[in-house]
Amino acid sequence: MLSGVGFLAVVPVSAWSPLALTGLLAGLLCLDETAAVQSWLSQPLPAALLTGLVWGRPDVGLALGVPLQMALVGNLPVGQSFVADAVTATIAVTAAACRIPLAGLGLPVPGVPVDLALWGWLLLGAGLLSMLGHWVIQAERAAFGLWMHEGRSSLIDGDPGRLEHLHLRCLAVSFLRGSSLSLVAMLLVQGLWWPGFAHLGAPVHRGLGLMPFLLPGLGLGALAERYGWRRCGPWVLGGAGLALLFCRVVGP
Repeated sequence: MLSGVGFLAVVPVSAWSPLALTGLLAGLLCLDETAAVQSWLSQPLPAALLTGLVWGRPDVGLALGVPLQMALVGNLPVGQSFVADAVTATIAVTAAACRIPLAGLGLPVPGVPVDLALWGWLLLGAGLLSMLGHWVIQAERAAFGLWMHEGRSSLIDGDPGRLEHLHLRCLAVSFLRGSSLSLVAMLLVQGLWWPGFAHLGAPVHRGLGLMPFLLPGLGLGALAERYGWRRCGPWVLGGAGLALLFCRVVGP
């Protein structure tokens, strides 16, 4: 097991560029979630892949992004319908995993050893960070609601510039929230969460090793619970059939 990286370790100069890009990416994707564009690049899989590309480890991005995307397949970025803060959690854990040279983390392909317990431990960390971030988003939305009450003055004095100013303020806060939280969470994962993995017992390791394979079922179950099996069942079965057909055609 590699030695842990200190929480307050000095960041090498060569790492400042990926750090800045990571913060920029997190801020932009937090805006993409609901405030602007809504391109769905803020979903866990694209967010993790983009973060992995920033750090030169797209395989790590895919390894973390695929199970997180499956777990949150029904968590659509539409107004109040989505919960938690998957963007900053996904980017933070992926960036931390890329910064620590983990030999056992990557895509589970034949011939490449994968530490399933470590994989599950990082996914668990992403889930906990996402739930904690939910409360930050709720506080942010409450602040936005208070600020928008100021916009009622525009109905009196006819000043539309006030509304534009309030809108830009909200966008700036969302960007800064995503950027700063992702970097702070990345340091927490790197300095505290990952070193704690070495202190877990063998039974916990075995349980964590199942997590990457349980998350897709959790996501599909949540999807069926929200929309009903009759409505989403054909899509799920059709997608599974297409996936099996694809594997049969392109597989060995």
